[in-house]
Amino acid sequence: MTTNACKFLCLILLFAFVSQGFGCHGEGTFEDVILKQSKTGKMIKNTPEWEVKLTNPCTCTITHLMMTCVGFQSLTPIDPTQMSISGNECKVYSLSGGGTVFVFKYVWAKKFDIKIQSGGVACS
Repeated sequence: MTTNACKFLCLILLFAFVSQGFGCHGEGTFEDVILKQSKTGKMIKNTPEWEVKLTNPCTCTITHLMMTCVGFQSLTPIDPTQMSISGNECKVYSLSGGGTVFVFKYVWAKKFDIKIQSGGVACS
């Protein structure tokens, strides 16, 4: 009997975590977005390719996600319909919720120090 009660309690706790988006601030904010950056292992013109992954684990869409990207450059073009670069800021127009991953790649000799700065939230 105790084992069944324990299983039931664990199931309820698991459901609570899943429905809350694993620790999102309410329905989500830009602070919940996870940024990971790594080398892809690919070389283009003897220069390493880097991959940046932005993951939104929350339910709401993050809009106008602003990142600092001081001195950002790439030997390959960045799709301007998905992201804009102006001065020391990079902006992703929209990052859907529910674990959606936005990926962009750039080619440069060194990894740029990209940090999430701000963003809006759109829930429907």
